[in-house]
Amino acid sequence: MKALLNIDRRVIYIILFIALTIPMINPLGIPLKVGMTTQAMYDLTENLPNGSLVLLSADVSPTGAPDVVPCMIAVMNHIIKKQHKVIIVTFWEQGVPYATQVMQMALDAGYVYGTDIVNLGYVAGAESAIQSMAADIVGTFPVDYQGRRSADFPILQGVKGVTDVDIILEFATGDPGFNAYLRQVIEPYPTVQYAVAVVTVSFPGLMPYFASGQVKGALQGLRGAAEYEILNGIPGDGAARMDAQSLGHVVIIAFIILGNLAYFVSKAQEKK
Repeated sequence: MKALLNIDRRVIYIILFIALTIPMINPLGIPLKVGMTTQAMYDLTENLPNGSLVLLSADVSPTGAPDVVPCMIAVMNHIIKKQHKVIIVTFWEQGVPYATQVMQMALDAGYVYGTDIVNLGYVAGAESAIQSMAADIVGTFPVDYQGRRSADFPILQGVKGVTDVDIILEFATGDPGFNAYLRQVIEPYPTVQYAVAVVTVSFPGLMPYFASGQVKGALQGLRGAAEYEILNGIPGDGAARMDAQSLGHVVIIAFIILGNLAYFVSKAQEKK
């Protein structure tokens, strides 16, 4: 027991490092209860007829990316599985590489650029740009991320505004984000289906809009990503990081219990 009380802290750090690393390399699949907002977002995408048109808004910053990008990847895997067509936009300049990342996922899966998916890139203007896009997607994004005319792509033929897409899926880490979409898209176009993934700290502020039905589904940061991966049957970064977090907590709790046990046993031995 004395050895346990005097254990070198570096040993604890090494054990904790191993516990965190193993799930990141090979997700363990630690059971995780799926929340109702995640289930709702999954059901929205799942219940759309194959080949439906999705507007994906990658409004992601580098600081929020670790929390939200795993959500975007999880949902994109589901979109690809259902063979939905995708229009990608972003109202954050920092969101461009993340928009390109999910576009590449679809291209690697056999999507044809311009027919099955298009990346319209970034446009400045924040909330006013979102308002403009709601009424006229091609007018707001006249060229794609490489400068090619948007009107020439088959996927955009017959598409005017947001009422011509089947669902809007937004991935937001700040402002403009879901509040701007609620004001400029959902309020004037209430029939549009809208779901969003946000950083964990923003999730409580989103819940009243889920309760009201304005937001049809929502993902709570990294946990939401892990839950979505479980539903989709494709473990990824979300599940791996949640496994690592859970296992790390188990290790810390175990050391707390062992430390206290060793302390009380040693005290009892001293009295004897």
